[in-house]
Amino acid sequence: MNSSMLKTFLAAAAVALALPASAAGQDLDKLLSSIKADIAAQRLASPAGNNALERIDAFRAQAPYDFRIVPLAYQWGESYVALASKAIDAKEFDKAQAYLDRVWLVAALTPGLEEVQDKLDKLYKPSSTQVAKGPSQEDLERQRRAAAAAAAEKARVEAERKRRLDEEKRQAEADKKRAEQDRLRRQEEERQRRAEAEQAEKAAAAQRLANVKATAPAAAPVVAVRAVTAAPAASEAPASVKEIVALWNDAEESSAALATYPVSAQQLQDRDRKISASLEPVCKAIIENDASVVLHTADKADYRWLTVRLTLCLRRLDKDFRLRHSHQDLAEAAPFVTLHPPREVSLVRQVSD
Repeated sequence: MNSSMLKTFLAAAAVALALPASAAGQDLDKLLSSIKADIAAQRLASPAGNNALERIDAFRAQAPYDFRIVPLAYQWGESYVALASKAIDAKEFDKAQAYLDRVWLVAALTPGLEEVQDKLDKLYKPSSTQVAKGPSQEDLERQRRAAAAAAAEKARVEAERKRRLDEEKRQAEADKKRAEQDRLRRQEEERQRRAEAEQAEKAAAAQRLANVKATAPAAAPVVAVRAVTAAPAASEAPASVKEIVALWNDAEESSAALATYPVSAQQLQDRDRKISASLEPVCKAIIENDASVVLHTADKADYRWLTVRLTLCLRRLDKDFRLRHSHQDLAEAAPFVTLHPPREVSLVRQVSD
């Protein structure tokens, strides 16, 4: 068997050693620990009843297909090969051959065994009566089968590990997909909730307006939109608070825009505070014209946030300037700001909310 097959065999055995032991295998685990201790203490084949070789044989008898014993058998063999090398250096050739003969019979695939045997053969020619029999063909075939079985076990363990990793990856991807679906669902639910709340708010405002109109005096004077913002003469004063509320509810921006400025929809959506740089020209125009503004956005959350950005921008330019602002719903188009002639109060009803 070549060195490549031997490495495969050893790797498979190492994998088997890493597998968790069952409760029934605790005695085998203890036996493996004893074999390791014997090898470390050089109790390789003696004393009788307390050596690694006897325990290796006992392990193989109890668990012939448990390949955890394989690397220990090779460690045992390597210890004898090391002893044989020392004996060769001391010119104790008979002792060296005796050590190697044991390894040939128990673990013929031990690394270094063939090299040390070749070295000894060049220095030592035993008599015919001293020639020990090597491993039988049956022993060699048995070890080859064991190596093949270990390689197959290694392949099985590796396939199982790969299958488990693939399953974990699929599960992680499925969890990620579910999380994204949940996020989109919650986002849509929030959008629906806001839309329903805004519709309900508009319906309530319409109902309030209808109630005021129904209870207002029939001869209530028609007052121009500008009259709401100017101080009325005593003779022109509304007859009741309800009339003032009605005028307020009916008020809307009717003046032509002095200028229109686009607003970055992306920055507005992301609540990007860097939007202040693009608002600076708008703020300068507002101050120069003492203008009031109407903010055209998709919803009031955008309107309120944009109002804060405009207010801060104006304060940096003129801390005493008071922003007069209103909101106008915007269905599809990109958000924008319009400047209008100066007035004292906001005329678009929605700003009071």
